[in-house]
Amino acid sequence: MSYFAIQKCFRAVFVLFLPLLASCATVYTAPDFSHHQARHKTVAILPFDVSINPERRWSVSQQQIDQMASEQAESFQRALYTQYLQGQQRGRFTVEFQDISETNTLLTRKAVSGNALTLLSSMTKSEICDALKVDAVISGEMVLTKPMGTLESIAFLHFLKIPGSTNEVHVNTSIHEGDQGKLIWNYDFVTQGSHWASVESLAKRLIRDTARNFPYRK
Repeated sequence: MSYFAIQKCFRAVFVLFLPLLASCATVYTAPDFSHHQARHKTVAILPFDVSINPERRWSVSQQQIDQMASEQAESFQRALYTQYLQGQQRGRFTVEFQDISETNTLLTRKAVSGNALTLLSSMTKSEICDALKVDAVISGEMVLTKPMGTLESIAFLHFLKIPGSTNEVHVNTSIHEGDQGKLIWNYDFVTQGSHWASVESLAKRLIRDTARNFPYRK
């Protein structure tokens, strides 16, 4: 069977089987969050710090892992922004979200090496808010047991007869205010899902799970 036939087959399978996810989470909201919420107008979503722990049977180099982590960080930032933007357009939030293109451009201009993630690790949250001219920033870390790729790459893995198992994803997301860089909200969760879970589905899951706890909701 050709790769394209397998790809078509897995598209059909994807329609029938959505990821089965199980998760557990902890939430922290600062006691004085309402004070910050009343003053905040614009929030930026930073690229997430992504780590990938591939299974031993994967023959990938560290360079390939770093490249996949960079791609996942960008994809998750974009997917998260899309989800928040949709909520903003429906009037669900008390703040607006800075366009991630503007966020990344401003970070890249400030980074000497042109690497935004390296820059972020060397700045306080207050300094980042000042550089982006926003009231607060959403940031976080994500640890993947395996890369979460496109349906085409998943089909290719099956073509190579690499057996699938569940992904485990640990996501820790935080909001820091700009005046003192104080942590005002944190959501930490671990979720498991099928082999074809995507960063888009993960972002939707995060937004859905935090619906009752996201502090900027009206």
